[in-house]
Amino acid sequence: ALLADQFKDVLIWILVAAAFVSGVFLGEWIDAGVIMAIVVLNAVLGYVQEARAEDALARLMELAAPEAVVMRDGQEARIPNAELVPGDVVVLEAGDRVGADARLLTAAHLEVDEAALTGESLPVRKTTEPSGADAKLGDRTGMVFTGTTVTGGRGRAVVVGTGRDTEMGRIADLLAEEEPPTPLQVELDRVGRRLAILALATAALVFGAGFLRGNEAESMFLIAVALAVAAIPEGLPAVVTIVLSRGVQRMAKENAIVRRLPAVEALGSATVVCTDKTGTLTRNEMRVQELVLSGIRVAPDEAEVGDPRVDRYLEIAVAANDARKDAEGEYLGDPTEVALLWSAEDAGADPLAIRERLPRHDEVAFDSRRKRMSTVHEVAAGWRLMTKGAPEVIADRCDRLLDVDGVEPFDAERKRRTLNTADDLARRGLRTLAFAYRDLDVAPADAAAAEEGMVLVAVVGINDEVRDEAAGSVRQAHDAGIRVVMVTGDHQVTAESVAREVGILGEGQEVMPGAELSELSAEQLAERVDRYSVYSRVDPVDKVKIVQAWQDRGEIVAMTGDGVNDAPALRAADIGVAMGSGTDVAKEAAGMVLADDNFATIVSAVREGRGIFANLKKVVYFLLSANVSEVFLMFIGFIVFGALGEPLLAVQLLWINLVTDGLPALALGLDPPPAGAMDGPPDEDRNVLSAQRQLSLVAFGSILGAAALAALIVGHYVFGDPWIEVQSTVFTTLVLVQLAHAFNVHAAEGSGWRHGFRGNPTLLWGALGSLALHLLVIYTPLGQTLFDTAAIGVEEWLLIAALTVASFAVVDIVKKRIGGGLVGVSRPAGRR
Repeated sequence: ALLADQFKDVLIWILVAAAFVSGVFLGEWIDAGVIMAIVVLNAVLGYVQEARAEDALARLMELAAPEAVVMRDGQEARIPNAELVPGDVVVLEAGDRVGADARLLTAAHLEVDEAALTGESLPVRKTTEPSGADAKLGDRTGMVFTGTTVTGGRGRAVVVGTGRDTEMGRIADLLAEEEPPTPLQVELDRVGRRLAILALATAALVFGAGFLRGNEAESMFLIAVALAVAAIPEGLPAVVTIVLSRGVQRMAKENAIVRRLPAVEALGSATVVCTDKTGTLTRNEMRVQELVLSGIRVAPDEAEVGDPRVDRYLEIAVAANDARKDAEGEYLGDPTEVALLWSAEDAGADPLAIRERLPRHDEVAFDSRRKRMSTVHEVAAGWRLMTKGAPEVIADRCDRLLDVDGVEPFDAERKRRTLNTADDLARRGLRTLAFAYRDLDVAPADAAAAEEGMVLVAVVGINDEVRDEAAGSVRQAHDAGIRVVMVTGDHQVTAESVAREVGILGEGQEVMPGAELSELSAEQLAERVDRYSVYSRVDPVDKVKIVQAWQDRGEIVAMTGDGVNDAPALRAADIGVAMGSGTDVAKEAAGMVLADDNFATIVSAVREGRGIFANLKKVVYFLLSANVSEVFLMFIGFIVFGALGEPLLAVQLLWINLVTDGLPALALGLDPPPAGAMDGPPDEDRNVLSAQRQLSLVAFGSILGAAALAALIVGHYVFGDPWIEVQSTVFTTLVLVQLAHAFNVHAAEGSGWRHGFRGNPTLLWGALGSLALHLLVIYTPLGQTLFDTAAIGVEEWLLIAALTVASFAVVDIVKKRIGGGLVGVSRPAGRR
């Protein structure tokens, strides 16, 4: 399939037709072989690069096939998830990956991480209570879903859906739509169709002119076909593939694995980036962000062991905690409890030593009704009840406060300040917990009943930490004229907080809840989509709706994500960017995978993509203006000087197109990204062959063709050379003026004299290589035999040099008059 994809380009089939015509009608089997070699080379290059990308992706996906524990014949049995069937009763424990959609039968403190499916960063507490018929996916607490992970507790569930009948399967069905072509594919397809029309029109024009002059129809047909072949830039598909391949290699070094070659360029043209929150802008790793001791906020890294408040907080945070380490030293369990253990380590404490010193005697597990968890531990002076939970619940059960100098009364004013601080943390999107204890003389018979008269120790704010580079990356995207939109399954307060922190939510921009989004039609959303920068609690289908709404506004949309729920939007977007740590489904749907999960890598990819499109425009302009010069020379030369002979032979035209132009064109494709590539919006005019640009190409090509025609006139009428030497002089002139023209194209936004020979040494070496190849054709016996050429003398070389310098100067003047943007990168004032 990868190999077949390489032959879907219009230009490829034009080349195949050119090879057929050259061989069957013109009898030039060598030319036909060369053209087909270019076609095969293009396909092989594209296949190799995409296969390498797939191999790199496969290495990211090396995960063991998950298994499930089920009840079979009254006994527990472990089977592959693929063998689950509806009716199976699945046993769920912490650390298990859910292998099917199932209805809960029992749930003991069961919590499930559904981030991969819903984007919700916090685990969901599950119950056996049914949900409403219209409940959103993240609110169906009586169900567990394929691809999610049990983080705590235990339960049993009956399988109700497997494979395509699961929520993940329904998302997979959304991926069945054909992936939209990238902007580059659209543009090259347009160029190919226009070139096909140009080739046919040129052939018909020459055939008609010759036939009216009385030439034989058969000979005129062969000449017209040869000219049509010369109008097609045979090297373009190969050069495009090589340029994109080099971009892929550069991106691989930046931790971006490109799965489809045009994806690099497509990202460079993006005007909107829809990004997930969890794992993309954040680390998908809960951390303690705020620590409040005695009503005073303390940064977690400033909390010092030895402060009695800090010591007691760490004891409670570690002891009243069910998270644990696995064999590899990684923490497992509820992400909030894992964050507490990390905070203990950050403060310099040893969680394992604390637990050994404070063995657990009894416990009262957390539940949504009590909103707290308590454990009982034996201490030197007796027994200690340690409790953590919602601040308002814990505060109501405290009558004292632990201060740096000891225990003090927890009066109404202190309680008010404590709850206000907790509310402030919650408004910032942090999950809040309060910690308290009570010393007892004897072990309580009922730990829950002992949760009174406690001492408040601390309040913490916990959050999924924003990546260090996220805010800077968002700012760079804004500076580059790219609108960044957050689309997440998380709650509105959390989403809004993160969006403000990284700079996504600006002045006058709004947050839309998923419930409101679901009620809007696609047309209604498209009308107001630019008002919203954050979408919270969003379902998978709604993510696709957001992408399509921006596309309906004419924007080029990139979608980033890592979860199963992101996959349909990744496929629907112009360019999908998956995270390397994300799900297999997301990676398969995306055109690019970020191995380091770093949002900042997207900025590098955008810069690379913009540079690639600018370079591809240069390649197209160079090759097309060169081909116009050949058409100009052949048409005018045949009409005016047809009685003398053909200005150039078909094999000479094909040599120029396939070989001599190839190296400079490839070198142009390797130009570094233009200065200021990220200082404004992407080039909105992506029509490489707009009417104005066609005029510039005709102008440039006519100047080059006129130089070659001047060589014909002087060589025949002034020097009196034999026709084979005249053809060789014209042949060489056309090669030299085209090589010089490459340096003018390289200096897209300035003078060719000042900038054309700087910044790309590869172009100089490419031009010298092409010249060396041409000299072999002119001066070696084999070259003279194959291409009907003859050696030319000093007098002819002086003429060629003069015409080359003159054409370079005239093109440079015309380029300034028309505007450098017609050749290189134009950056009109665009929207942000």
